Amino acid sequence: MNYIEYLQKEKNIYLNDQQLSAVSHDRGPGLVLSTAGSGKTTVITARAGKLIYEGSLERERILTITFSKLAALEMEERFVKLFPDAPMGTAFFSTIHAFAYRIVRDYFNKTGKKLELLNSNFEMLKGIMAKTYAENNIFNIGTDEIENLSSKISYVKNMRIDKSGFSSLGFNIKDFEKLFTEYESRKRQMNMIDFDDMLIYCEKLLSHYTATADKFKSYYKYIQVDEAQDLSIIQRDIINLVSNGNLFMVGDDDQSIYSFRGSNPKILLEFKNVYKNGSIYHLDKNYRCDGYIVERVGRFIEKNNKRYEKHIRADREKDMDISVKSFPTRRQQTEYIMEKIRENPEMETAILYRYNISSILPAEALRKESTRFYIKEDRNKYFNSKVLKDIISFFSLSVNPRDRESFANIYYKCKTYFTREMNQYVQNGHGTVYDDLYRFPHLDKLKRSNIKNFKWDLGHISKQRPEAALDYIRFDMGYEDYLNRLEKDGRISYSSMFLDLEITKEICRNSNTVFEFIENIEYLKDLLRNAKEETDANVILSSIHSTKGLEFDRVFLIDNNFGEFPLEKRNQSKEEYDEYLEEERRVFYVGMTRARNNLEILHSELPSRFISEIRRDKGMEAVRGLKKGMTVKHKKLGRGTIVDMDDEIMVFRNRRKKNHTLSMDLILEKNLIEIIEEN
Repeated sequence: MNYIEYLQKEKNIYLNDQQLSAVSHDRGPGLVLSTAGSGKTTVITARAGKLIYEGSLERERILTITFSKLAALEMEERFVKLFPDAPMGTAFFSTIHAFAYRIVRDYFNKTGKKLELLNSNFEMLKGIMAKTYAENNIFNIGTDEIENLSSKISYVKNMRIDKSGFSSLGFNIKDFEKLFTEYESRKRQMNMIDFDDMLIYCEKLLSHYTATADKFKSYYKYIQVDEAQDLSIIQRDIINLVSNGNLFMVGDDDQSIYSFRGSNPKILLEFKNVYKNGSIYHLDKNYRCDGYIVERVGRFIEKNNKRYEKHIRADREKDMDISVKSFPTRRQQTEYIMEKIRENPEMETAILYRYNISSILPAEALRKESTRFYIKEDRNKYFNSKVLKDIISFFSLSVNPRDRESFANIYYKCKTYFTREMNQYVQNGHGTVYDDLYRFPHLDKLKRSNIKNFKWDLGHISKQRPEAALDYIRFDMGYEDYLNRLEKDGRISYSSMFLDLEITKEICRNSNTVFEFIENIEYLKDLLRNAKEETDANVILSSIHSTKGLEFDRVFLIDNNFGEFPLEKRNQSKEEYDEYLEEERRVFYVGMTRARNNLEILHSELPSRFISEIRRDKGMEAVRGLKKGMTVKHKKLGRGTIVDMDDEIMVFRNRRKKNHTLSMDLILEKNLIEIIEEN
């Protein structure tokens, strides 16, 4: 029997016409544009099986590159299950880093050189930043600063950007080039490489030693790349160096969401320019999602300009439309989710968000409901954040005037103008912080006044509820100005600090006193730490980025608030912001396409622009016939005429000839307009 008959009769696999066309690709470059839920893994494994089944391989082999160990293992398991009789060693599945490490390791073993792999560069970067910043009298380095530096170092390596190009990147990291140079120098001194160095060494070896590249070209007749939209420049170059031209890439430019790692959708978009004789295949039928979801996400992602045109269609019927809901606060948003989970606690549910900090309130509520849940990401990041530590220091000092450690953390973060010498004097003192400050030698009138004001401010905080105290610290004591200075100095992203502040404010809102706030923080810390054990729970909390490749019966996409997802333009050119906005829309698209049956998109306070786009798309179906000159009835303003309208606003003229400029978003959300007659 031929291969297709074998798949159908022996494995019960029926390929659609598009999948069959892609699976039948033999030699030369090929690109499969696989939309979400369209069966890309089936195509990759079925194509490998076809090459083996039909004898396209002799002594050569097939290499399939994936981007995670889990994906490699799952794909290999599926392949073995489908083709248990495939000759041993004909199909290999590997991550790009494992493949590169193998090449680098073999080279150094042969030459007798020794290199140690640096599994985590956090401590090394922490020491380098502390030393470098101390030269500028900066002594407190936040965890987020270290992680941001690590991310940007990885980015420039994956994008193959040398030092001459650093200044144009707009990283806004203080002394980035100096930090980068010191990091590279220290690794060389210790004979160590990090994970990105593996890629750099691998590319250099393959480029300079053609015999090594030729060895892999002859060893692997065919190379397949899963999630090709996640390739960085250096990863693409490595793959090209070991490919003999039979390169088969499967990906979706609409799901390219890892630019911070160096992934670049241009690699897919420029496929025809690079591979002149390459073939492009489309998988545009979604087998995963409800028909309504597929229709909505298709129209949503079309608003991006830099993408392949696709005709995304659903295999499933329309059953349940997307729900978009608004709430006055994040806590009320969370209460709604708890209510829905109580209605059907056995339903597989994902609570997804753009930033990990959004897990805090749902996790707290789920634990109070005694609902088992699992959190995928780092559960301690918020609790190690600069903002939370600072707020706790302000609160602690307000109720314990002898808390010298808290004073040392915050004395320069508000409008006190205290000096390092004054802090050192306090650290060596024995009374309250305020008493020691007053004892500092040679105090002038201004410093005495500042001490008096500082003492009053902290006393005032101690008497307020935590939410009011937080606002007082931010806006009256000058902490917000301090954060803005940090951003200007290239030490933080204010947007990330803002989100930390917003979640901290919600926790404050649920606390009656400073003591209760600190107790709640400790409670939440323990709660999230324990959540990692519940891997088989029905409810999962995760960032959208960490759910690529996953799917769930029900998805709540939360915290889609104005200015947060996406962030508002800040210190960016129009071109930079447009590029950022397109990636954020891709992230939102990925989040939406994780839902099989039920998708609810939620926001508190003002909606994000993505909410507005979806709401408008939904609402326009209901009022698709609206146009200028129509006589309509507004629920509050009564009967009138549409004078003008576009996607953003409607000019409505009532019977008294008074014009009202109305928001189309509000009209659609509240269903305010009823068509009476067309003029």
